[in-house]
This record gives sequence, structure tokens and C-alpha cells, in this order.
Amino acid sequence: MHLPCISSTLRAAGVALLAITASAASTPSQDWTSLKLLTKSADAQVQTVIDGKNASLTGSPRSLTREVRRLVTPFVWPNSTYYHDESLLPHIEEMLSVLVEVQHDDGTYTVGNRHSPPDTGFLIEDFGIMVRILERDDHEASKPFAKAMRGILKKAAPGLAKGGIHTPNHRWKICSALARISNIIEDPSLIERIDEWLAEGIDIDADGIYSERSPNYYSAVSNPSLLTVAHELNYTGLVSFVRKNLELSIEHAEPNGEMETIQSRRQDQSQPPGDNMGNFYPQFRELALLDKNGRFAAMARLIEKRVGPQLGDFLGNLIERPDLAAELPKSKQPFSDFKKHYKSAGLVRARRGKLTVSAFGGSDWYTTDGKKAEFYNRMGSGLSTNPTMFRAWNGKAVLEAVRLSASFFSMGHFRSNGVELSKDGTIKLGSEIEVPYYLPIPADKRDDNGTYALSKSVDGRFYAMLDFTNRPTSVRRLKTDVEIKPTKKGYDLDFEVSGEDNVELTFELTFREGGKFKGVKEILDSDNTTIYNLIEGKGEYSMEDDKITFGPGNGKGPIAADAGEQYSWHGGNLTLQGSHVYITGKTPLKYTLNLGFG
Repeated sequence: MHLPCISSTLRAAGVALLAITASAASTPSQDWTSLKLLTKSADAQVQTVIDGKNASLTGSPRSLTREVRRLVTPFVWPNSTYYHDESLLPHIEEMLSVLVEVQHDDGTYTVGNRHSPPDTGFLIEDFGIMVRILERDDHEASKPFAKAMRGILKKAAPGLAKGGIHTPNHRWKICSALARISNIIEDPSLIERIDEWLAEGIDIDADGIYSERSPNYYSAVSNPSLLTVAHELNYTGLVSFVRKNLELSIEHAEPNGEMETIQSRRQDQSQPPGDNMGNFYPQFRELALLDKNGRFAAMARLIEKRVGPQLGDFLGNLIERPDLAAELPKSKQPFSDFKKHYKSAGLVRARRGKLTVSAFGGSDWYTTDGKKAEFYNRMGSGLSTNPTMFRAWNGKAVLEAVRLSASFFSMGHFRSNGVELSKDGTIKLGSEIEVPYYLPIPADKRDDNGTYALSKSVDGRFYAMLDFTNRPTSVRRLKTDVEIKPTKKGYDLDFEVSGEDNVELTFELTFREGGKFKGVKEILDSDNTTIYNLIEGKGEYSMEDDKITFGPGNGKGPIAADAGEQYSWHGGNLTLQGSHVYITGKTPLKYTLNLGFG
């Protein structure tokens, strides 16, 4: 299927490029601070799209659709330097033709996953926005493009209305796509499927945390999808879920544009450093305007300040819905001192001035009542397994993680079976590892042929034909208790590790790259990477004027930050990006890690 050759029939003469028009500039309701920033960002993407077009044409349909949007948006926007720039039309036409061609007969697209309804839903978001902004545009090329996109939407409807999903957030993406299509092609029958998905209930807890516990997916999928359904179908009750998550997200955010991710069940639990709040921008903007909320407005402004050049994609949202381009309410300081226990996520957050800390004990290895879960000692997509127990932001000085690893049957890092927060701010973590040796199988379970069921070991480390479930065991134990106490200078982390004697322990402190160290020994590890060892006394890490002191050292022992057999067998790596300082010890151990923030 091919599009008609639109660009070849158009006038060769260019149109005058427009700056912000006098009539637009006189509209008091428009937020020209934001619109100028978004326009500049959107314009900056155009040449990159053109330069990378050949690769995009053979790449992911999802990425290709977004590239089309990056050309269409400036083309229809009078304040863009590319407004009605006909040199863009052949590129749009060529890319759109490919998207028409690769759409399957069932209306879906293959984006990694074959015939994927949820991935198709992401394309529909872009197509839906483009249809509307093209149909309002008066250039003769715009409506034929919009017509082709309407055809894609109509063809996609049955596949989305009948298809399934893989993850919790996919449900809401499917709903938002169907809501857009339903309104654009005027097919109310699609609402039945939306209602069916919504009837499952929104997967958000009392604190505002969605079930995947991932800021990446809050901002990129769940929140925008629910807001789209609310707007398209007037399902205004859905807005309350987004509002709750945005309030939560401020508590989990830092003034440097970062949001806490150690609790995540998705890819961002790897704690990638740097700004990760950009996709929240249109949500904070919409709710700031809806609620006249100064804290939400301040977050939108913070995102503009931090990652303005990355926000160009959202210009299309504001063109589609001019109400979102209204002047934001006056900003109100979003950050305040607090301490809070997020029980379902096993997370504690506390802020005192420029210092914020997180303590985590919400691994899916354990149930919420502290018992071993069926996922104990397992790693996998959708499971929370981050072993970071503590981290801190002190201005520009960031302690990415405190972790503890024991040389104990390749069980890897300490992970707490929960977290407690007392009124005085003390945080408690703890767990006990039990590793069995397997004894002779009872007489009534013996097999005359000596053949026993292939099964997983009780501790989840390995598999063998030994029918582990029916064997008695003798058990070796290692118990770890941690108390994290606020002090005048920072926090003390009191460790007690007991049970098995002479177990070598490695404390790993990971700091943000780029800082300077004092008091530590610099060494090269087996990968020829620089690491640091604190053997005695206190160490210091500084980033410009902000400092973190740590210690004391605990002697010279072997450094073995072992991620565990579940990682080593598969060649995995749990090492965080950053500069690593190691403190060693041996059980039985009582040790206090003093952290000072200045």
C-alpha cells in the first residue's frame, strides 16, 4: 500500500517563516516561556531526524512513528522555523509510507514482540496527536497525511480491542490508544474493551506507587495513558490516581532532577544516575493547571530548567490541546523536610534540608510479612531485587549505594526481609540466610532405580536429580541486622552479622563519578579498574563544596563483592556505575559505619 505522491504536487516556492505572531503573543493565557523552550527543542530535532532517516526506515516502527511526529509538529506550528517548510514533506511521506506498509493485516505492528497490541498502542499515541494537529492545519499537504494516519488508526482498532498485554502498564496504554481511536474515527464500540480493562482496577497503592514501582513507567506509560482516557472519554475519576502518583513522585524526587528507583521492579532498578524526570513534564503541567497547584507547577519548571532541550516531543501535546499551554500558576516550593515509610514498597525516605536518604528493604525475595517468597534468590524481569540498602544525596555529593556482600555459599548481597521506621527516625533492616546440606532421603521416598526428580534446591541456587523437596537437611545460617540512626552530622549504620563464624564480609560504598577522595587506598581490580579500600580511619568524598565522610576502616581483608550464583552463572553484573570504596570484615561482626554530610 502506498501513499499518493503529495510532495510532488506542491508549490516549489517556500513560505515565509514566521516568528511568534502578534496575535499569539497578545494572548494572555499562553505560557510563552514554555512554548518558546519547547519550540526551540522541537526545531533542534528536525535535522537529526532527516540525517538518520535511512536507519529509521529499517528500524522499529515505534521509533519511526516518533520521527514522523518530530517532523509533523514543527511543520504545523506557526512559531517554528520549519512552519510549512515543504522540504520536510518528502521525508514525512516516505516514512509514513513505510508505516502504512508494515502494519499487519490485524492492524498491529511488530516492535520486537510479534504483532504486539501494546507496542502498537505507543504508535497510536503519536498518530492520534498528528491526526488532530494536521487536520487543523491549512497547508494542502496536511489533510492527505492526516487521512493516511486515520486509515492506520481505523485498521489498528480491532487488533487493539481483541489483543492482550504483557505487563500491568500495558493495560492502560491499550485503553488510551482505544480512547483516541474511538473519538477520532467515531467508533464508540471500542469503549467496551476499555471498560473491561479498567474494571480490573488501577494498580496503585495508598502511597501512590503503581505495582511496577518504576518512575520510568509511571511517567512514560501509566500516568499519560490514564490522563488520555480521562480526557478523551470524560472519565475524570482517573485523574485522582495520577494526582496521587505525582504527589508521591515529588517525595521521591531530588532538586537535581533525579527520582528514586531502588524500589523499582523494572529496568530502572539499576539506578542509572542523572535526570530521569523528563517524561513527567506534561503530567505535572496538566495537573498544575487543573488544580492550580503551585508545587506541580514548580516541578514542571524544574524539568524545563534541567532538561529543556530534551522536551521537544511534548510540543505536539500542547498544540493538540492548547489548554495545556496556558500560563502555569505561581510556583510553590515543592520540597520540604519529611520522613516516611512506604510500606508496600519496603522503602523509607527522609529529607533534612539539602540531605535526602533512602533505605530499602522491599526485595521481592520476601513477602510483606518478612517470609521467604516463591521468588527467593531469583532474578528476573518484573522482580525487585536491588541489594542497595541505603543511599543519600547531599547537594552535589551523592552516595549511590551502601551494599553488603558475604562469602557465604554464593548467596550474594544482603537483602532485607522488610524495613521498619520508628518515631525517632531509626530505620531497621534485617534478614537471615539459611543454606542447607541435603541428607539421605527417607526410606519411603527411595527409588529402586536410583532415579529422583529433577528439582530446584531449597535455597534456589542450583538444580539436580535429588528430589530436594523430600530430603531432610542440616542448615548453615547467617543473620544480619542493621539499624540506621540519624545523627547531628548524618547517619550511623550499625551492623551486626552473626551465626556462621569467620565469614568474610565486604561493604561496598558507591559514590557518584567525578568526586575527589581522601583517606582511602587506591588500587586496581582484576579488570584494571580503579577502586578504593578504606583500611583504617575515616575517608572523605567531595563534589565541589559538598562532602560526605565515611568510616572507620575495619582492617585489611579480602575484597569480594560477590553478586551471587544467580548472577555469576548467567554472566550478569550488579555493579553500579560510580566510584567504589570497600570496607572489609569477618563474622561475628559488630560494626558502625559513620556517615557525615557537610
